[in-house]
Amino acid sequence: MSSDKDVPPALPLVAILGRPNVGKSTLFNRLLGENRAITMDMPGVTRDRHYATVTQGPYAYRLVDTGGILFGDDHPLGEAIRKQALFALEEADLLIYLFDAKDGYNPMDREVVEKIRASGKPAVYAVNKSDAPTRESVLMADFYKYGVNPLVPVSALHGLGMDELLAPLAPYLPSAPDDPMEAHRLVLGDLSEEEIRERILKRLEEPARIAVIGRPNVGKSTLINHLLGEERLVTSPLPGTTRDAIDTLVTWKGRPYRFVDTAGIRKRGKIAEASEMYGIIRTERTLIQAEIAVVLISTPDGLTDGDLRIIRQVIDARRGLVLVFNKWDATDPKEAPDLTKLGERYPFLAFAPVIALSGLTGKNIPALFRHIDTVRSWYYRRIGTSALNRAILPVVEHTPPPRLKTGAVRILYATQVQIAPTVIHLFSNHPDGLSPTYLQFLTRKIREIHPFTGVPFLLRPRGKKEGE
Repeated sequence: MSSDKDVPPALPLVAILGRPNVGKSTLFNRLLGENRAITMDMPGVTRDRHYATVTQGPYAYRLVDTGGILFGDDHPLGEAIRKQALFALEEADLLIYLFDAKDGYNPMDREVVEKIRASGKPAVYAVNKSDAPTRESVLMADFYKYGVNPLVPVSALHGLGMDELLAPLAPYLPSAPDDPMEAHRLVLGDLSEEEIRERILKRLEEPARIAVIGRPNVGKSTLINHLLGEERLVTSPLPGTTRDAIDTLVTWKGRPYRFVDTAGIRKRGKIAEASEMYGIIRTERTLIQAEIAVVLISTPDGLTDGDLRIIRQVIDARRGLVLVFNKWDATDPKEAPDLTKLGERYPFLAFAPVIALSGLTGKNIPALFRHIDTVRSWYYRRIGTSALNRAILPVVEHTPPPRLKTGAVRILYATQVQIAPTVIHLFSNHPDGLSPTYLQFLTRKIREIHPFTGVPFLLRPRGKKEGE
């Protein structure tokens, strides 16, 4: 079995806190501007940028402007501060608290600073709008007398003090890693068929790692609670593989299943879960740990844009996918969706198994485990090169890629180079001539013979000399 140390953590989350109008968004944008190598913005975020993963020299971290997430025009000031602090104290690994030099040490500041100290999390305190050197010592003294430390004068607007601001956090920032979503991958390389089989069997002997995700109020907590309370299930808490997560080991018919971050699912009331950004951050962390994502959808609500954003996040992470329409028992049968036609309406979901169940009553729970088993078997499936080419080459011969001005685009052969997640290399004389549309066409044709049920896979064009 794999140990927790084998599971990669998400990059440290650095949260910027502070009262409204102290310059949090300005500091956020300044840090991004100072660090040009922005490696990723989270998918599904359509409003202003408040969350990004950045690299700074040898380090990488995720940066979040909590004010941009949780403040709204209708929030009372104290309530906004409280929610911001709760978000950061529960979710962030490192904290930057921003004061306004012109306002001094405010009672609201004092309340949050006390919470930060009590949390024991690494933090740095910055006095923003410190643009006048002659006043700096007077301003800083006002904060020092309250024991705020480490304290750094900065000007987010003019970029002053940025190096000094990040210096206290540097010891907590790991070296920039590879993509954590790829940490469990099984690269086939020069492995023999026997070695590949042995490694796959070893993985399959370990408990399946399953993430239960979905929009707020779709029944995630109810489903998990039902699983934990089911008499036929043997459950035990496991130390989480992220900072605050608790995983739960569930045994169903003698087979172990590890539901990741069940503590995060079962939290209630502390944070406005309706925050889209909160959900994105939580889902990202959970998917890093998982092999398979069970996406819960509220049957009475139908498939919403929010559901589709979450599903897209799973597909982009290339995790196994099971779609579950929950609360089926709370839906009028005449109004229930026809799940058999879901793939027709949303062709990009046709590869994923779809089931209806009730997390409240437990109806159809056995089907959920059957689908999880099926998807996991395909998640670790290796298709031999000969079998793969027997599926692809006749299709290419019948429907070749569109010609380029420089000549015909030929696909020479295909081979699977990676498992968990699956990657297939297509070797071509003109790899740039294989359009996304044609690759989608080939993906559908491959699935007609090798379904890869519930498994998103990547077709990656390669030049004929690459990899040889």
